[in-house]
Parts: sequence; C-alpha cells; structure tokens
Amino acid sequence: MSGDTVSYWNKTAQKAHYPRLDKSLETDILIIGGGITGITCAYRLALKGVKPVLIEAGELCDGTTGNTTGKITIQHNIIYSKIADKHGMNFAKLYAESQAGALDFVKERVKQGKIDCQLAENTAYIFASSEDDRNAVRHEYEVAKELEIDSEYIEKPEFPPDNFGMLGFKHQAVFHPVRYAEALAKEAVLKGAKIYCDTKAVKVEHGDVKKVYCENNIVIKAKHLVMATQYPIYDGPNLFFTRLYAKRAYGIAVKAQKDWPDGSYISSGEPTRSIRTHVEDGRRVLIVVGENHATARGEDNMELHYENLLQYAERLAGVNELLAKWSAQDYDTPDQIPYIGRLSDDSNIYVAAGFKKWGLSSGTLAGNMISELILNGNCRYEELYSRKRGDYSSSMGKTVSEVFGSVGELIKSKFEKTEGIQNLKQGEGRVINFKGQKAGIYRDFDDHATILDISCTHMTTELNFNVAEKTWDCPAHGGRFSASSGKLLEGPPKDSLQVLYQGTFSDLVTVKGR
Repeated sequence: MSGDTVSYWNKTAQKAHYPRLDKSLETDILIIGGGITGITCAYRLALKGVKPVLIEAGELCDGTTGNTTGKITIQHNIIYSKIADKHGMNFAKLYAESQAGALDFVKERVKQGKIDCQLAENTAYIFASSEDDRNAVRHEYEVAKELEIDSEYIEKPEFPPDNFGMLGFKHQAVFHPVRYAEALAKEAVLKGAKIYCDTKAVKVEHGDVKKVYCENNIVIKAKHLVMATQYPIYDGPNLFFTRLYAKRAYGIAVKAQKDWPDGSYISSGEPTRSIRTHVEDGRRVLIVVGENHATARGEDNMELHYENLLQYAERLAGVNELLAKWSAQDYDTPDQIPYIGRLSDDSNIYVAAGFKKWGLSSGTLAGNMISELILNGNCRYEELYSRKRGDYSSSMGKTVSEVFGSVGELIKSKFEKTEGIQNLKQGEGRVINFKGQKAGIYRDFDDHATILDISCTHMTTELNFNVAEKTWDCPAHGGRFSASSGKLLEGPPKDSLQVLYQGTFSDLVTVKGR
C-alpha cells in the first residue's frame, strides 16, 4: 500500500495559519501543545479574561488529536469494572461523571458556537471479539448499570461480524476533531489568547518563574506552565518513563461499496478494531482504526497494519476507495486512568498525559481541569487523576511487565546485528556499521541517504526503523525521530539524533566500495 500517511481529519480541514514565535517573551501562563488539551485550556482561560500563550512544535492538531478516530465518549473499552476493582465504585462513578462533563462541554460548544464539525450523537458499542471476552463485556454492562450509565446489552448482534455480545452507551458522539479544535482555537485568539506554531520547546528550567527554552534561542518566562504534550517534556520527581507506556495504532478512511449500521464500535480484545461513520457532504465514510502495539514493537513491515485494516474494512462493507491512512501515538498508564493536574504538590507546572486512545474526552477534561486549577487553585476531580493515587500498587503486574519490557528492549537492542547497504531500496531503512559504530541509514525516494546515530537520546536504546512512517522509533519508551533528518518528533527524548552522513546514495555506495 503506497501513499502518504496524513489523517482524513487533517486532509479535509482548513487550518488557520499561526505565526512562529520570533522573539523571547514573558507571560503569566504558557501552554505547550496545540492539541485538544492545550486548545481547550487556552479557550477556557481566555473566556475568563486571562491571556495565555500557546506554542506548538508544528501546526495545531498535528499530533494525536488530528490522528484519532473522532469519537467523543465516556465509553473507554473495558474500564469501569477495572476501576471499580482497583479503586472502588466511588472512583468509577467520578470517572464516568468527569468524562460525561467533557462530552457535554463539546456538545455545548458546538451548539453555542455553531461549529461546523459534523457532530452526530450516537451509541458507542463495545463488542466481545471472542467467547472468552463475553463475560468481561457483560460484567462491564452490570457495573455501568450500577453507575446509572444509560446503556444496553445485546446478546446476539448482527454487526460487526464475529461478535459474541455487545454493550452500548447511549447519547455519545462523533465529530471532525480538527474542525472542532480549529474553531475553539480561533475563538480563544479572539478573546485574547496568543498562539504560535512552528515553535518547539526543548528544555524547561524550574523555579518561581519557569523558563522554557525553544529552538532558535527563544526563551519564554511564565508563572504557570501547562504541558499538554502527551508525554511531559519536564518530569520533575515523577519518573514518568516508568508509568507512561507508548502505544501506536493505525487508521484508514474508506469509501465503502455497501451500507453498514450507524454507531461507534470497538472490540474488547485483540487485535483492536474501532469503527465509526463520518458524513462528509452527504457521503458516508467508513473509519477503521486498530492494530495497537507497543511503539517500535509491531510488525517488521509496519505497512501490514494498514493492510490488515483494509482487509477488515472489506469484510465490513467492501472498499471502493482508500481515502486516507495514518497512525497515532498514545500513552497508557498502570491503572488506565490519565494523569491530570499538578506536577508536584503546590507546583505551578501542570501535566496531562496517559489518555490511552481516549484523548478527545480526556483531553477536553484536562483542559477544563487545568484551567480551573490555575484560576481557582483546585478542581473537583483533582484527586481522581492525581499522580499520587495508587497507580503502581493497584496494577503491579502491568507496571513490572511494562518497565522490564523496556529494560529488555534496551539490552536486546545492544546485541542486534548490523547489515550492509547493498540492495537498500528507496524508502527503506536498516541498521548498519558506519565508521566503526552502529548507525541507521535511510534512502529516500529522491535517492538521498541519511545516516544517523540511532542510540535514542533518552536512554540510548537502539532505534527500530518504521517503514510505514519513515521514522526511527524507540522500543523502550516511544521516542520517534525523522529518518531523513534525525529530528525529534515525539516522546520523552529531549534532543534530536546526530547526523553522521547526508548525501546521495550513489556517492555513498561509491565511497563504501573503494
């Protein structure tokens, strides 16, 4: 499967242009990250007469917000029964209540602002993809009823195929996430917020006044700092690399051959299959997302993930045309609950991370919560999403598995063999020995070669080549880098990769052959 990897949402949205920050400045509140969390926070603060500054490394919604399924829902797979088991029913009830508040916030903003983002109310279903999963889905339904969530259980549903029982949460929604976020950003700017794109933060210096160092020698001083970056660029005392686990998923949008039932659907088991309908100019578009795996630990040929989704879409409704394909990165936590709030006690640095594929609702919630913390000093759900909850103790098995898995990947990477550059195809990358050190080479479609030091700049794990995205990805903690430049794209690393060679592939072959 050929073609670029740009999401359907980014392909079909008209994005406003925001300038690059070209000089240092001071502000009361700095928000790093131009996804739904940062934009919602800026919007809420601007409504109160505060004038925050928001910076984004690329364009708004270039990250996970622009690469989601586009569901805004409190139905987060099998979650309420797990929270109840680990933290009690009161925690589960607060989780449902907080997520419902985020859903209502989006619905109200769309209605009041007359935002053209194709918001449609629907039922969000989770279906058992095997006989073994049926009991888990049924138990989730029983917990949902006890929490007074408006839900239904269907014993023998006809759709999707291979379905062994299905739970539905009513009055949920789907929308075009980029059009929504762009409209919210526009309104925030009209009310006094400042937005700068192409402005990448690289370092945070902690103190009474926070200093954020950006590329091109730009320094921003702020009293309050909001890290709406999926993975916090400043850790503080929290050791987030032991409690945030990078996961990738893939998505396609297709024009189908035949009709299919409305609603949103997600499988309870693996491989994950998430389905929804989007309507564009009266035409129904089928969105299929899934193929989840730990970053850099999926198929050697990442294109197979897209092929698998395309085959599934063919089974669902037939495929006339592939409209878009894309991937996204999210972070899981030990107990599946995000971290939202202060970085440490009495801190004026705020974090929003660990949304586990449900960032449109949790990101909206985070933007609202953090704005309340800044304005009022407290918020209703602070304890629920606090980094101080019993996340490790309630999920020790998962924590040990994830942490030791990362350590194992670090050790394993040091013993992987290198290859030569013979027969390296355009669009391919591989690990080689270059001037006595392990390195990564990428040959692009213009026949240029880039050789990088592929020791991750976070903890020196050797990176793996992602053929679908043309990136070097870290199997330990999810750092990702451009194969053509070594530029840091996302994850916990602070620095880009060192470039060892850039030039034509033919010149490199000639030199190596001498």
